[in-house]
Amino acid sequence: MAEIKKLAQDVYNVELALEENFGNLDRWAIRDEMGKWEVKNGGVEGEWITGSPSIFLKEKIKGDFMWEIVATRLQHDQALTDRFHAIKHGKDGKGLDARYNFNFWIRADAPPGQNFLEAYPRYLKTGWNGMGDDHWHAYFNTIVWDECQTPPQNWSRLRRSPGYEKMRDAQNIVPFMTYGKPHKFSFVICDGRVKTYIDDTTPVYDFADPQPYQEGHIGLCVWICKVRFEKMKLWRIVK
Repeated sequence: MAEIKKLAQDVYNVELALEENFGNLDRWAIRDEMGKWEVKNGGVEGEWITGSPSIFLKEKIKGDFMWEIVATRLQHDQALTDRFHAIKHGKDGKGLDARYNFNFWIRADAPPGQNFLEAYPRYLKTGWNGMGDDHWHAYFNTIVWDECQTPPQNWSRLRRSPGYEKMRDAQNIVPFMTYGKPHKFSFVICDGRVKTYIDDTTPVYDFADPQPYQEGHIGLCVWICKVRFEKMKLWRIVK
């Protein structure tokens, strides 16, 4: 049954295609083992260990869709801080309370003739960010806050691969992810455009792709943080 969804000033006709209660990860493929993914009370908690650990919905999504998911930044332990200080990004000795980085694969696929989920592990540690980004056909959204930089950084970026090209750079729009406070992220692919919204009310960016990708996997990725994901719904957009 079709429903009307309003995000900021945009209105979409949608039909529910999938609702994820995270009772388990049977629908998901873990494709970078360098993280910890744990199912808890109707959500999945991703914790960074090393690399850029990602999980992908096994089902490939074709056509236009709306993806809603709630993300909550969780308090990290000393072990995570120690791991961070051991890499080059953490050599300044400053902690993680004022910085985090987590990500959404809005659409990820391999070049024609390849299976993305099978090929993905082979391309880790390649590309601009070590995730094979020079190879995939993908839209990738990063959420970053870093008060340790001068000036402080707060952005949501949409990158398009191959090449990990920065298509949109939305500064100072995403609210600070206070520990334990959930925020809803909504991603829309419709009529060749990629859009993102926060908490149903705030538009983040709108990118019109002259050569849009028509299918691919959605996914979650964490880096230097621990994040809980829950209340996920995937809607197909009805024209």
